[in-house]
Amino acid sequence: MTLPRIRIAIIVAAALATFSLRALPLAAQTATPPSQPPITVRVASAPDSAGPIPRLPDGHPNFQGLWHNDVGSDALRKAGLGDIHSPGTPLPFPYLPVPDKIREYRDLHDPYHDPEAHCHVPGVPRIIEQPSSIMPFRIIQDEKYVIILFEYVHDLRIIPEDGGAHPKHYWAWDGDSRGHWEGDTFVVDVANFNGRSWLDMDANFVDENEHVVERYTMTSPNSIAYDATVEDPTVFTRPWTMHLTLKRNPAKDQIVYYDCHEGERDVDHYTRSEGNAASKHE
Repeated sequence: MTLPRIRIAIIVAAALATFSLRALPLAAQTATPPSQPPITVRVASAPDSAGPIPRLPDGHPNFQGLWHNDVGSDALRKAGLGDIHSPGTPLPFPYLPVPDKIREYRDLHDPYHDPEAHCHVPGVPRIIEQPSSIMPFRIIQDEKYVIILFEYVHDLRIIPEDGGAHPKHYWAWDGDSRGHWEGDTFVVDVANFNGRSWLDMDANFVDENEHVVERYTMTSPNSIAYDATVEDPTVFTRPWTMHLTLKRNPAKDQIVYYDCHEGERDVDHYTRSEGNAASKHE
């Protein structure tokens, strides 16, 4: 990761934090002139090409390399409406009535408890959508495993390719991932979540009944189509699917150490509801 990209990461992280403060008083909301141009920062991608899909000796597509969510900080283009998601995210999420009230309360009064504010890993599919728009991840692959190493909070996913069953009595932030191949698409079934993950900084959340099916399809040597179908019968009325495009980083890029540790408490810059008398974090 080059020095300019580190600076970009800092700028975009600050912007994300700023735009998540949706409970500001009206005067504060209108303090910035409406004509101010939006922030636009894009992470560099390797030049795309229409060449053959790279493959491993076993014939499966070779995903190995450094990747990022191609949207970059263009995801902020609707930040004034509270939308910090990539295109291809079906908003608003289809909540059941009680979870929707919980989300609304957390967003207005308790944003401090976003797990990312405390350096917990983001969960699935958040780890693919949001942090990786500015911080890449590396895929390492052989005939038995696909391993994803994330720059963000040193997250790691080890995905067997045998399509085996999920373990019993196991729960984690990223859940448990089990993959299999359907032609050239790598399909990952993710379950066994700990029920504490949020989907974004707007307090959209899932619980321990979350179930995700990811699909990774290489569409060119430098592009992967990523789909994630999320269902959670105690939070949402129906499943919904996120569609992203992942782009390969230039060969010179690399993952660097991300200094963020579980239990981090310095989150004043991240979430405040200033001017809101009901906020717990005045």
